[in-house]
Amino acid sequence: MLFHTHLMIGLVFFLLLKDYFTGGNEILFLALVLLGSIFPDIDDGKSKMKKASGIIGSIISYLFKHRGIFHSIFMGLGLFVLFIVFWNSYYAFAILIGYGSHLFGDIITPMGLKLFYPLSDFKIRGPIRVGGLGEWVILFGMGLVVLKSFF
Repeated sequence: MLFHTHLMIGLVFFLLLKDYFTGGNEILFLALVLLGSIFPDIDDGKSKMKKASGIIGSIISYLFKHRGIFHSIFMGLGLFVLFIVFWNSYYAFAILIGYGSHLFGDIITPMGLKLFYPLSDFKIRGPIRVGGLGEWVILFGMGLVVLKSFF
């Protein structure tokens, strides 16, 4: 999925799940969901996330292949645990929701994901081509969901 689609999927996940989490600042929770929704692409040398991360993003994209460990549930769970240890569970769930939304977006593409990498090379794939008509339909549909949430 493209950058803006990952953000939109993250926003929809936030709207669907936010009422299940309490105990902190909802705006910060949303910001962390959105960050989590684009973070896995730090391993892609051409991504906005990599570019925004400066030297750290450059090192990560050099050392790790795209859709490898950063697109595994293990990285998402690792970040979740780090957030619990160094911050709190409320914001840890925000990162996990965003991360999960990113993985969902990439799983539905033909490239798919090795969700349990490095333990398994089994790839889960879908039919939606990145940047294709299907992605634009999803983006539009999710945009309608977001608009409906205001009414």
